[in-house]
Amino acid sequence: MENLTYTYEGSSVEEAIEKGLAELNLTRDDVEVDVKAKGGFFTKAQVVLTVKPTPVVEPEVIESAEGEITEEEFIAAEERVRNFINELIIQMGLDCEAEVKREGSEINVNITGKGASSAIGYRGEVLDAIQYITLWIANSERKDFVRVSLDAENYRGRRKETLSRLAERLAHKCHKFGRRVELEPMNPFERRVIHTTLQNDRFVRTESEGEGRFRHVVILPKEEVKRERKPQNKAQEESVMTYGTSAQFRRKGIAKTKSYGAPSKKPF
Repeated sequence: MENLTYTYEGSSVEEAIEKGLAELNLTRDDVEVDVKAKGGFFTKAQVVLTVKPTPVVEPEVIESAEGEITEEEFIAAEERVRNFINELIIQMGLDCEAEVKREGSEINVNITGKGASSAIGYRGEVLDAIQYITLWIANSERKDFVRVSLDAENYRGRRKETLSRLAERLAHKCHKFGRRVELEPMNPFERRVIHTTLQNDRFVRTESEGEGRFRHVVILPKEEVKRERKPQNKAQEESVMTYGTSAQFRRKGIAKTKSYGAPSKKPF
């Protein structure tokens, strides 16, 4: 899924941004801002606003106590999932196929083929959306909860490995400098990977903060005494290490870069 970008002009950068936000009916946290021209006496400021993708929040999984899932119910749920996924692939015009099979108490769907990347989207946002809908279709005619797992070309496995390595690197930074590290907002699957990777770490612990689309993981040192250098100014004293690409997090780190470590000399 491609990001939507829009160009706006104004007498100043802020005016151009506000003009774009008003027209799009969005807030500053909903967009990425790229300043193309700051403007001057004879030229206008120009900015490009990129609408951020909205992470899909998975519903909380609640096991029903009214009874176990019967074999007939599971077969019916599996058939609903298979019909939905196959029809979706046709409607999206994807050159791929889906394997739907039952593994234990879960229905697993694996999409493969040349067009599988279109079913993944930016950071798996399309895959998450399809899984969200598939989950409700699987449970549309029953009381107990059928679990559904959706993957495409082993994206989940590759993403899990990437996030695990990232968690380990940032945990080392957190312990070394004695500072909390804030990651960018992630979906429940990605947050769970970070928590699981570091759950037995000797030096750090993890927490989730924020609500909805802004919910993110924070890595914190277990030691109460910080071992960082003495801050030179108030900006450094109040800073935290950050990692991510969203504007909300860039304002706390180094602008326009994926960054963790020293704070910006000119805080936003």
